[in-house]
Amino acid sequence: MKNPTSDKTRRKRTIITILGTTVLLLLMLVSISGCVSFAGIPNLGSNNVSNLNKSDEAIKVYDKAIEINPQDSKAWNNKGNALLNLSKFDEAIAAFDKAIEINPQDSEAWYNKASVLDNLNKSEEAINAYDKAIEINPQDSEAWYNKASALDDLNKSNEAIKAYDKAIEINPQYSDAWYNKGVVLGKLNKSDEAIKAYYKAIEINPQNSDAWDNKGIALYILNKYDEAIKAYDKAIEINPQDSNAWYNKGLAFSKLNKSDEAIKANEKAIEINPQLRSLAQ
Repeated sequence: MKNPTSDKTRRKRTIITILGTTVLLLLMLVSISGCVSFAGIPNLGSNNVSNLNKSDEAIKVYDKAIEINPQDSKAWNNKGNALLNLSKFDEAIAAFDKAIEINPQDSEAWYNKASVLDNLNKSEEAINAYDKAIEINPQDSEAWYNKASALDDLNKSNEAIKAYDKAIEINPQYSDAWYNKGVVLGKLNKSDEAIKAYYKAIEINPQNSDAWDNKGIALYILNKYDEAIKAYDKAIEINPQDSNAWYNKGLAFSKLNKSDEAIKANEKAIEINPQLRSLAQ
């Protein structure tokens, strides 16, 4: 039997950058001397020096700040972020570790380290680092969210749902947390609960085409094919190039014995994504 296709959970690994006093003073000095080009920085007041055109220039700034004050944990943290932008993951982790060594209560450094480990698919280590960030700052909804995603990667679905629930408790308007909770509930074959989570995600962000598509899948599983088609249509309205929604719509039409409509939907899905041809056969 052919099954609907769905997207995976959404990831959100925001890196936190905070400027320390040493770095701010240094920025003013290098800006005056012209040693480093700051063209392209949208707003220094945004506390995001790593938006420099070249992250290696940012690293020079942070290295100078560290030379002036080796105990500046924020400079080490921000250097880690700049190294991450250059995909120097091991060096980034080493910088975050130095920030943590200087200030073990630096929740941002723990969070950023976890994010890098997560990107490297080192889920267990990432969870340990997220836990430390959460221990220091229990109200960090993004740390709870990313911990949940890492738990889901390890197929620890029930623990993932609890972590998503915590993120939602802290931030009830966290659309992606509601969406991901729905995906995990779907994996557990809890379609009714998944639909409720998708409904909430859509209520917060009506333009979330993935939520509409996955809501359609949950309705399909419950044999509510007409409702499923309406959800797929909404996903397609938002994103006409959503091949999964077109393919899933075709399956729902097939269940209703509407062969012509099913063929048209399948042809559109394959036009957008030829790899779906094998599934449609």
